[in-house]
Amino acid sequence: MIAGDLVSVSASSLWTLTFSWLLFCKHVKGELIGSVKPIIALPGDDVILPCRLDSEMDLLDYTVEWSKLEVKPDPADRQGRVPYVYLYRNRKTMTKVMMETFIQRVSLNPDGLKRGDVTLKIRNVTLQDEGKYSCFIPGKKFRETVQLLVEPNGVGAPTMETSQFNISTPDPGGEQNNIWISRSRLALWISLGVFTSLIFSAVCVYNFQRRRQECQKPFLV
Repeated sequence: MIAGDLVSVSASSLWTLTFSWLLFCKHVKGELIGSVKPIIALPGDDVILPCRLDSEMDLLDYTVEWSKLEVKPDPADRQGRVPYVYLYRNRKTMTKVMMETFIQRVSLNPDGLKRGDVTLKIRNVTLQDEGKYSCFIPGKKFRETVQLLVEPNGVGAPTMETSQFNISTPDPGGEQNNIWISRSRLALWISLGVFTSLIFSAVCVYNFQRRRQECQKPFLV
């Protein structure tokens, strides 16, 4: 009877912890995505607008669309299409459908494309570049939005070298985000440890009850 109660309690605790752990993971994921800060720059800076898949998938044969959300359809276009900030298709840059002000100033990293990274570099940023940018990969139904702020008289975030473009604008709240992420990871590992311990306990109790029942069976003479 005691063993049965232990199994019942362990199973109940296991389901409760599983549900709580899934909610926690969803909360962590949502917070990390929502914690992205705007990219801040000064006129003349070179910046990168981050956009990457969770997996390092080769995107060389995929279409990548970078657009500015505030841009309206081109009046000269009979189809009323909105010009792109950057369009990558068939392994080429499609300059004919891109905004003229960006053609000579934007680029993707070919090595990044091989790893699921379609981060866009904009050189010599102007005040007119400020706004929200959308990164879209139609073949993966993947979309991200990045906001760029250009401060004419403010103090922009200092740029630093990266392995991709040699220059980027760091997140002004990066240090606080890193502390939060570290604490979230610690809590996640603790939850995982408790979760594993409960599974092990439930299996042990189940095996104990099973052996006890086998021992209580009458021997046939």
